[in-house]
Amino acid sequence: MITGVGVVCALGLSSADFFAALQRGASNIGPIKHLDASSLPVQVAGEVPLLSIDANTLLQRDFAFSTSQQDLLWHAQDRGVFRDRKIGCLLLAAQEAWQMARCGAAEQAASLSIALGLEEAFLEDFAAAMQPDSDGGRIDFLSPRPPAEAGAQVYPQPYGGIRFRSTVDLGARVLAQLFALRGVHAAQASACAGGGLAIAHAAAQIEHGAAEIVMCGGADSMVNALGLAGMARLGAPSPRHTSDACRPFDRRRDGLVIGEGAAVFIVESADRASARGARPLAHIAGWGRSQDGYHATAPRPDGSAAARAMQQALRKAAVSPAQLGYINAHGTGTPLNDVAESEAIRAALGRAGELVPVSSIKGAVGHLMAAAGALELAACLLPFERAILPGTAHHQQRDPACAINVIAETPQAAKVDTVLSNSFGFGGQNVSILLRRADA
Repeated sequence: MITGVGVVCALGLSSADFFAALQRGASNIGPIKHLDASSLPVQVAGEVPLLSIDANTLLQRDFAFSTSQQDLLWHAQDRGVFRDRKIGCLLLAAQEAWQMARCGAAEQAASLSIALGLEEAFLEDFAAAMQPDSDGGRIDFLSPRPPAEAGAQVYPQPYGGIRFRSTVDLGARVLAQLFALRGVHAAQASACAGGGLAIAHAAAQIEHGAAEIVMCGGADSMVNALGLAGMARLGAPSPRHTSDACRPFDRRRDGLVIGEGAAVFIVESADRASARGARPLAHIAGWGRSQDGYHATAPRPDGSAAARAMQQALRKAAVSPAQLGYINAHGTGTPLNDVAESEAIRAALGRAGELVPVSSIKGAVGHLMAAAGALELAACLLPFERAILPGTAHHQQRDPACAINVIAETPQAAKVDTVLSNSFGFGGQNVSILLRRADA
């Protein structure tokens, strides 16, 4: 059972903000504000509405941190942890999920399953060390060190201004300290499928008796100079610097928009949730995973591997295609991905694949990379909480190549019992998670 959820993204700094914005059909793609992107090939993003994310910002939010947690946050700031925006987003989302689930000392036995970004070091550090040259840029290992902040402890920096401070499990380690969690923690490094795979891993741990309660989800931010430029070199982002740059499943689509943020869940066994009186938000009824084995970045065109992940989730949940009420698609807004996913949905569901309502929230929040699957699973709670199916921002012209039932910009009122969330990542990694209404 999911008993808590926390969200930080372009649509708000809490799950309540997020749900309200989705219900309105809002979108918050716009010019990047927390850094000067005027010289970059990408200038719009789904940016979290905070110019800086640091200990002080977190402590000013509505989710109260204890005295010991405050001390840890200030210590993390002294170590430079919050120079990476995704860490602050992760901690804020985790605090909301922890409090929503009414977790206390008994829940400190929780395990962790977290997807944190696509890189091991902070891209901001590398970006600061980039020097232009005739080849378009190089890393300057002899660049001067940035001046130390007053009172900050100085750590050795053998390569000039570059500090290799981050490991891929940094987010999990910070969460374990902040909430005094004693369970085993795992870091998912599965590209854009990472958030979904972290949640599937949490559910599998509980199913097999390896854990009774798990904090899981994902966080990411590539809204920095090197992240934006690197994705541009791949040709993934839309070339337009407009608020409607991402148009999932639309005939005019020409690329994704990069987003940032986090979504974190408290997932526990049904017996444990019932025994402590926790309110279940949804039941994780099934999940499936597969591998394209096709290309480093492009999806398998026929969607056959992604279809297997969906079929596995349906079989595990004992749900027929005709019983499925809604699909939250990966829906990146890129020419190749949307067609491949449409083919996958039809292959997995047969005739029902042309009828079940489908939408993507990436036109509203951007592509959160490693956190995308987690945020989109949070969006799947909206039909259960408010009987609303999210719309697809900026979807105005249907594409005959995407022969599925796409919900356009306006959200739909509907009461459904089952929803499916798809996440597909670089390297051909696929995951589908099926949620059932808790009282179904």
